[in-house]
Order: sequence, then C-alpha cells, then structure tokens
Amino acid sequence: MTTWDLDGMQRHLLICNGSTCMRAGAEEVTQEIRREIAKNQLDAKIHTSRTRCNGRCKDKCIVISYPDATWYRVPDIDVAKQVVHEEVATENVIYRLGQQGLVKNPDSKSVKGISKDKAANRKKGEGDHKVKKAILFVGHGSKLEAGNDEVREFVNRTTYMIEPGIIVETCFLEFASPNIEEGIELCIEKGAEEIHVVPIILLNAGHSKLHIPAEIEHARGHFPHITFTYGETIGIHEEVFEILKTRLAEIGFDSDVQHEETAILLIARGSSDAEANGDFYKISRLLWERLDVKWVECAFMGVTTPTVEEGIERCVNLGAKRIIMLPYFLFTGILMERMKRMQEKAAAQYSGTSIEIAEYFGYHPKLQNVLVERAEQAMNGTSKGMKVLEDYRVYAKEHGHVHHHHHHH
Repeated sequence: MTTWDLDGMQRHLLICNGSTCMRAGAEEVTQEIRREIAKNQLDAKIHTSRTRCNGRCKDKCIVISYPDATWYRVPDIDVAKQVVHEEVATENVIYRLGQQGLVKNPDSKSVKGISKDKAANRKKGEGDHKVKKAILFVGHGSKLEAGNDEVREFVNRTTYMIEPGIIVETCFLEFASPNIEEGIELCIEKGAEEIHVVPIILLNAGHSKLHIPAEIEHARGHFPHITFTYGETIGIHEEVFEILKTRLAEIGFDSDVQHEETAILLIARGSSDAEANGDFYKISRLLWERLDVKWVECAFMGVTTPTVEEGIERCVNLGAKRIIMLPYFLFTGILMERMKRMQEKAAAQYSGTSIEIAEYFGYHPKLQNVLVERAEQAMNGTSKGMKVLEDYRVYAKEHGHVHHHHHHH
C-alpha cells in the first residue's frame, strides 16, 4: 500500500465504504469526490480514505471531514462534489463539532438514531429482568408488490402462534422495505435484547449462506450488547410434502389413485448452489415416493437447467398425457407471473397433452408450523442456522465480507 507524505494537508475526507453505504452508491460517491479533487488540483490539500461502517447507516452515504469533524450525508454525486468545496446544503449536514462534542444539525434530513448511552447501559439477566426477545422474519422480496404483501400478511397470520411478549417483525433481502438492517434496528428500537433472524426461504443457498449472515455480522459489530441467533431455512421438511399434496388436490389430483399417464413437473426458482439444487432433486424424489404417479420431474425458472420448457418437453416425450406444473414457490411474484405465461404457451404447443398449473405454497397453515418451528429452534439453541452463520464467519475471514446489493423499487 502507498505511504503518502501528508505534510501540509488541510483536510481529510473519510468516505464510508461499509456494506450499507456500498449498496447505496458509496463507490460512485468515492470516485466522484476523487475526480472533483483532481479536476480542481486539490490533491495537495485534500486527502481521502475509504473506511468501514461509521454507524450512521440510515443516512447513507456518509462522509466525514477532518479536522472540522463535520459529518455529511451524501445521497448522490452532486452532493459529493459539494463536499469537496465545503458548499453542502444544511439539510445534508448531520453533525458539526461543538464545545461539548458533536452537535446534531436541527435542519438535517438525517434520522436521530439509537442512543449509545441507553444501549450500553442495558443490563441483561439481573434480578427479575426478563430478556426482551424479537423474531425477525426475512422474506426474499419481489418486484411485484403483491408478493411482498403476501409475506407481510403471512407473518401477521402467524404471530398468534408465537409467545406473547416476543417482538415479531418482517424484513426483506431485496426489492422491498424494510431491509434486514432496518428490520434489526426496528427490533432494537422496540427494546429487543435478543434478535432471532429466521429466513422465509425454501432452500439453503447463496442468500441464506452468505447474504443474511453478512447482515447479521454487520449488526453484531454495531450492537455488541445484542444477542443474535440465526434460524434454519425451510429445507427438506415433512410438512412441505403435505403442502405440495394439498396444492395437487386443489386441481383434482387424487393422491390415493394411480396416475399412469400423469407427470408432475416440480418447478423451482433455480440456484448456482449445487447443494441447494441437490436438495431440490431429493425433494422431488421424496414427493414421488409419496404419490402413485409415474413421473415427478424437475425444472428451474432460471440460473440452471433443465428449464421449464425443457422439463415440459421431457414429460411429453416420456408419454405423459397430463402435466401438472407444481410451483416450488412460497409466494407470488414476477416468476409466478412468468410461469403462468409458460403454461399457456405450452398448452397451445402441445394440444394433445393437458397442461395445468397448481398454486404456490401461500397461506398454508403447515407453512406456518414450519416457520414457527424454525423460530423456536433459533431461540432454544437447536437451530442448524448457527452452523451456517459460523461457516460464513470462516468464509469472511478468508474472502472478506459479502456485500449484497439491496434493490429498491
């Protein structure tokens, strides 16, 4: 790394490159500040450094100017240029240095944040004090808002099954709000001292192995007084097969009757994770074992093969006269809409074969049972998710922390 001679340097800009700021455009902010400095030949006067998280994540992106100790919120490259010239609008100034330390700018658009004194002074497990627990359910998130609404409604319908007094919140990996970081902060603002993060995710792949653990580790760094645990994904669970059988029954498939000319095409999102794809094939085999049907085939909506079109073609070539497309999806979304169009196209293409599509999991009570079980495991210390979290820590030591871009509408 370079060692600069900083003699005579007048300002030092600390540009947050923590995970939240990076997702919000910190790289663009960093580059724009450096371009503006170079353009105005200020390299001998203004030095810049990238930093890890500075603890003001809701005000992303953060830039701190020294020696004046001014904290800025820099939402775009226009404000980035203003920081270089110290011409930032007052609404984007978070703190200035006063006689007693940092002073919050009353005109700032920034949020107040969580009191460090209150957080540090919380005493757990003393006397009659009962630790306040929170369960934070994490949905994937969808570009289709109806899918996000279904996740929220599902959690609302499930809350009655959870012990009274436990905080229950919902957040999303991407495409919807609140994100995981915001969900954690919401739990803490409500007084949580233990946060049990439970993914509403079918199979253990990239999101559950890397992205959610990265958010938990990020939060642990900010809130060392909070205990975090991690729940297991839904995975291979007996209740899942009951849900699938229910959805088949709804379109007239009798599980007690032999189906010599019927193929069930189980359709998943698709993953680059070999273990997750392997689990999906195992689920299809176990489903076949529970039904008197000649074929249960697999297909994926993307990322890997066979594709849905290939799966349908295979079923036709095997001799199926009836194909039931069975979505291995929790809630609606863009991919479910696309799958319906695929069904319509296939039905027209293979006019001699009946091609139907069943419902996704949705508000099935047995899905509630699984998620509550996963939450209880996280709280009682028996969750396999803790091993996933530990594996992520080992991964992060070797490869660095994962930065997952949180998409918004």
